[in-house]
Amino acid sequence: MQVATSSRPVACRQEPDLNFAPRFRPFYEAELSGYQAQLDKLVLPGDFQPLTLQPRLHLQACRLRAGGLAVNLESTPIAVRHRPEHAADALQAEFLASFILEGHGIISQNGASLPVETGDIIFRTTALPSEVRMLTDSRLVVIKGSLLNLLGMHLQDISQFTAQRAASALPMVRTAHSCLAHVFFEEANAVSPTSSMFAEQALISLLAAIYTSQALEQLPSAERGPIESWQAITSYLDTHIADSDLSVAAVARALRASNRWIHRLFQMRGIQYGQYVRERRLELARTALEDPTKGHLPVKEIAASCGFQDASHFSRCFQQRFGSPPNKYRAGIHMAS
Repeated sequence: MQVATSSRPVACRQEPDLNFAPRFRPFYEAELSGYQAQLDKLVLPGDFQPLTLQPRLHLQACRLRAGGLAVNLESTPIAVRHRPEHAADALQAEFLASFILEGHGIISQNGASLPVETGDIIFRTTALPSEVRMLTDSRLVVIKGSLLNLLGMHLQDISQFTAQRAASALPMVRTAHSCLAHVFFEEANAVSPTSSMFAEQALISLLAAIYTSQALEQLPSAERGPIESWQAITSYLDTHIADSDLSVAAVARALRASNRWIHRLFQMRGIQYGQYVRERRLELARTALEDPTKGHLPVKEIAASCGFQDASHFSRCFQQRFGSPPNKYRAGIHMAS
């Protein structure tokens, strides 16, 4: 059977217009090639190969309120290979957390070949080549979002990202599956936008806890200390990212640590403290500007809620990072919607 090859440049990919969770948008494509084109946009370009003579595919997707996508995919046996030229830029790396609701197969990335069973969660990144082979009729929900949002910046060297399999027997994995069902598959009328947003945040936090616990277990005990310290500080920063005073001294006092300890943790990863804080605040602001429920808020109010006290400074930083001023960026998003 012929393998179809996607040649779209990754930088030019445009995601389809989608509903916000929990309302999936279904895609009705007459041919398998149409589904491949949608998967290229939604997940990552790849070489798509059906593994059965009568392939079928059912695809739905929605946006997450905190940024990212969820893709609900049902299919007969398929293989998808993401080659190096398909990979996203490391600075825009995203994670792919695949909830295996039904089926089994193999997912490979960065030297790891992971068996996949019903109930598992598999973690990959869009910045490295990978391959998915689902050997039976399968149903997956793939959560895609910023790797920065999931793990902070302690994986600055993306080549060190390790694909992980979180087995269905683990209690946190079962909890994550329950949370997934609550966010996407319960009666939509019973979930308000606010509760949906917090449920999504809980799901992402669970995924971060599952991934990091899996990754830490594979490290020698001597290496775990600095990583756990890094996770402690990035967790604090992410929780307090909107605080007006997020100086090194203020964070050190809150964590009962020294300024030197904080600077050392960032230096070990080749990151400046201010760079990390600014990037997290800009990502938070971008998410707020994309949220239609916050369309009535002035940009300066959004800037302040994300920790920027000077609206002009925020506008300059935002334009430098995302290519357009915040007002123009929001107008473009809403026009597209």
